[in-house]
Amino acid sequence: MWYAEIFTLFYIAVFNLLHHPALTTRPVYRSMNVSGDIILGALFPIHERSNRNQECNRLQEEGLQQLEALLFTLKKINENPKLLPGVKLGVIALDTCDSATYALEQSLDFIKGFIARSNSREQQFKCHDGSMPSFSDGSFDRMMGIIGGRSSSVSIQLANILRLFQVPQISYQSTSPTLSNKEKYEYFFRTVPSDVNQAHAILKLLKKFRWTYVSIVYSNTDYGNKGYEKLQDLAPNYNICFSNPQSINADHFTDHDYDSVIQNLRQKTNARVVVVFADKQTTRNVMTAAKRLGVIKRFVWIGSDGWSGHNSVVENIEETLEGAITISPLVRSIRGFDQYFTNLTPENNKDNPWFVEFWEEYFHCQYQGMHETPWSNKYQHWCSHNKRISQSNGYTQTPALHFVRDAAYAFAHALHDLHKNVCGGEEGLCDAMVRTDGPTLKGYLQQIKFKDENGKTFRFLPSGDAPPRYSIFNFQKRSGNYTWRNVGSYILGEEGEVSLKLHENELRFKQEDPGFPRSFCSEPCQQGQRKLQREGDTCCWLCTDCSEYEYLEDEYTCRVCPWGTLPSTAKTNCLPIPEEFLYFTSPWAIGTMAFAGLGILSSIFMALVFWANGDTPIIKAAGRELSYLLLFGIFLSYCMTFVIVAKPTPWTCGLTRFFLGFCYTLCYASIVTKTNRIARIFSQRRQRPCQKPRYTSPRSQLVITAMLVSVEVVITVFWLLYDRPAVSHIYPTRNENILICNGSDKASYLVGLIYPFILIGFCTVYAFKTRKCPDGFNEARYLTFTNYTTCVIWLAFLPLFVLSTSTTIRAVTLSFLFSLSGTVQLACLFAPKVYIALLKPEKNTKKSVMSPHNRSSSLGQSSSFGQLTPTVLITDGCSIANNSGYNNNNLSVRNTLQIPLRSSPFVATVPNLSLHMQEDSKCDSLTSRPTTTSCEDVNGSVINQSKTL
Repeated sequence: MWYAEIFTLFYIAVFNLLHHPALTTRPVYRSMNVSGDIILGALFPIHERSNRNQECNRLQEEGLQQLEALLFTLKKINENPKLLPGVKLGVIALDTCDSATYALEQSLDFIKGFIARSNSREQQFKCHDGSMPSFSDGSFDRMMGIIGGRSSSVSIQLANILRLFQVPQISYQSTSPTLSNKEKYEYFFRTVPSDVNQAHAILKLLKKFRWTYVSIVYSNTDYGNKGYEKLQDLAPNYNICFSNPQSINADHFTDHDYDSVIQNLRQKTNARVVVVFADKQTTRNVMTAAKRLGVIKRFVWIGSDGWSGHNSVVENIEETLEGAITISPLVRSIRGFDQYFTNLTPENNKDNPWFVEFWEEYFHCQYQGMHETPWSNKYQHWCSHNKRISQSNGYTQTPALHFVRDAAYAFAHALHDLHKNVCGGEEGLCDAMVRTDGPTLKGYLQQIKFKDENGKTFRFLPSGDAPPRYSIFNFQKRSGNYTWRNVGSYILGEEGEVSLKLHENELRFKQEDPGFPRSFCSEPCQQGQRKLQREGDTCCWLCTDCSEYEYLEDEYTCRVCPWGTLPSTAKTNCLPIPEEFLYFTSPWAIGTMAFAGLGILSSIFMALVFWANGDTPIIKAAGRELSYLLLFGIFLSYCMTFVIVAKPTPWTCGLTRFFLGFCYTLCYASIVTKTNRIARIFSQRRQRPCQKPRYTSPRSQLVITAMLVSVEVVITVFWLLYDRPAVSHIYPTRNENILICNGSDKASYLVGLIYPFILIGFCTVYAFKTRKCPDGFNEARYLTFTNYTTCVIWLAFLPLFVLSTSTTIRAVTLSFLFSLSGTVQLACLFAPKVYIALLKPEKNTKKSVMSPHNRSSSLGQSSSFGQLTPTVLITDGCSIANNSGYNNNNLSVRNTLQIPLRSSPFVATVPNLSLHMQEDSKCDSLTSRPTTTSCEDVNGSVINQSKTL
């Protein structure tokens, strides 16, 4: 039941009142009443907060000007025929003495009036005579809303009560973030922004001046505590540290306590800036203590809106506060108010019961007929009726009066919209409007939007706050006078953009020392240095260098850069080390490519010589098709140098891995096929001359070579599919980032050379077998030398490739491995034939090609009869006979001697008989023309057949 909550609040207020027995004499007047059709309640701090021995302290001009601003605004509203036509707004104003306790006591009148008004509707209480009870003759029955209070602590106390009666409340200066909680304070509105935005403005100002080490003083109230918490929460975002926080309990602090606050601030020698987030009375006590201790020129005071621009704070302590910078909701003067206020006198201002007291304070005189106050009795003369308030005798319009004006206009426009809807456009107050409840009026307040006298649009945000707009003031001494000077603004746009404007040329600290001091604990660390936090003070640190390979992860932590990266110059991040690989412009690359280029030219030259002399015996004996295939393999070996020294990419890596074994396989498969063919021909000629060797034609040789090469192709393809070509990075040192083919730094990269090595072994075997063939066919010495040299090259270069950690050496080694192997093959297998074809044509004959390698061979010896001596060769029971005569280039056989198989198996010399062989120019390989061969079968008969070599 809401009555239980009301009773509890009422009991607390009465309890506080009873425990202040001395609160009986001050002030003389507690309220002011201006009649009207609709009444607005208002609370203003007409007097300062009390000491412990009396209710309130002396009158303060700011509170009285705020009250007069409300009266001035209501007068203009009532005179406006377009706004609330026929409806007059009145006000009941109470003095809060800038104290939450006293404000709660004063609010008891509001509580009584609201209870009486609620009872008139629900009729839960009746008098003994049956009539409905009323309070103060029903003057509170038409109260629609409340304007006030000024401080957040007063507004919070009042909001807790008013929400029970569903009465809308608009504060003109309460900025605590607590009041933005619409679940708890749903009927609360304000014409000023929340302190959340003020905290951003203060921090933005500190960052602008590079004040990173700042002390803070705050009042132990909801306003001060919330402001301090918000500043602490946001400070890290601005790189600002708040050190040495000082909390002040204004109700219990003595002068000694305030002195202790100043002494604590003075201990932080580097903290020259102090943020004071407190109400004006607490701030004045702090500044008075600073003056008392002689701390005049030490600090730059940064003020919140609780005391910004208030002359009552700086009175008699101007020298201490000189240079202060304060934040206040955006200030605009009220047009016409200066003329209105300066024309007021005690004679023409009877509505305001506190104006006479203000007159005494302003002119330092006693007004005849006025109750004596503890301050007026000190004045020795009477107030003259000729005195007038003017700027010449100290009048200035108090900042932020327009917030009071906006609050009054907000109610007026909401009531106007309500009147237009429920009264049907009729002038005057209708019964439906009198019965309007709080939730209905709250809904109209949420929807208002109007332009003030300065043409600025006003509306409430969904939180009930006003848009965040602030003025920045600097308390200066100019021409011997102290004044608050507007030096900038802080505005948060509708889309969240921040605008801080400072007129820096107008800012000054002290008149004799205009420059502001620095405020820091430790110098900012240099590039590449991290902060070592000092124990017990988060705002002070030592600077230490990050190591050579570390970067600053944050201002307190150094992290080692990953391999392949190095810290940037500022050490703020890690940058990739430029990739290193063998460039074409490298001397190593130039050398290998030059050598490979010569090899390519040599290969082409020898291929051209072979092509031009393809019909000569020496070229035919070499096997033209296989020789061309071998030259192509050598050509590819030289070309691989340009792929190896190129920048590693998946393509170049794949090509290198494929052709690493393919080039050698192509070369040695050709040599194996060639030597195998020769070995088979001459071996079978000696052993089984009656049987023709198979697969000795050029096409057969190419097919055999292709089959041998296909083995390597299959192995390499499977290898590439299993381990796909890719590039990777290796880091031999912290400063190197080398781009290589993936796996090229491992011995497994040479797996493609296993099969070519096997082919080299077969080449060596067949070279040995053909060592006694005719000179045109006998390449045993060259092949053996080629194979041995290749093995030596491999044994020299491959360990260097495997063991070396330099990618340049690896690339050059692999390039020379290809080039040297190709060079050896050119020099040993092709150079002698090219030499004969070009420089020794006399040796490029059938006779020279067919000349025996060993004169004492099994082919027989020449007899003493000369070259025409006929000979007979007997092998395994077969005899081959021929004379030395030629007929039309065809081999003819005369005087064939038939020797049975039972004859002696050795060579017999027969006069005038010799064996001759002829090469058919139309054949691609060396063959003998058909010769007459007589063989005897097991029965002793003679078999004649043709034999092709």
